[in-house]
Amino acid sequence: TIHLRVLESSPVGTAVGSVKATDADTGKNAEVEYRIIDGDGTDMFDIITEKDTQEGIITVKKPLDYESRRLYTLKVEAENTHVDPRFYYLGPFKDTTIVKISIEDVDEPPVFSRSSYLFEVHEDIEVGTIIGTVMARDPDSASSPIR
Repeated sequence: TIHLRVLESSPVGTAVGSVKATDADTGKNAEVEYRIIDGDGTDMFDIITEKDTQEGIITVKKPLDYESRRLYTLKVEAENTHVDPRFYYLGPFKDTTIVKISIEDVDEPPVFSRSSYLFEVHEDIEVGTIIGTVMARDPDSASSPIR
């Protein structure tokens, strides 16, 4: 099992980490293709095969939120892309591993309950009169006072 960490503020496309399958072959026969085949993070993460290093680079696919989910599990498969037909009977030419990705908390700014507020006021209103209220909340799991 491989353990990786990523900040919840990481934008889509951010590289979280990499996996690498070892192959005793050389040259074309050692080329590997990576893919995510299962897990609860299949919609949140993607994997790209880096041809030069033969590594699988795991990237952020959708915005992350520590307060919604703190841990994802992926089942990653590595498979040879070129198999000599004479050796098919020795297959399958693939293997899997489990990747656990922990989401790390980032202090987030307050969020207003509405995107805009409209208050109508008579021009002769007395100074100091309350004309309306606005509301914001702290999206972090440990809510802080807002001023």
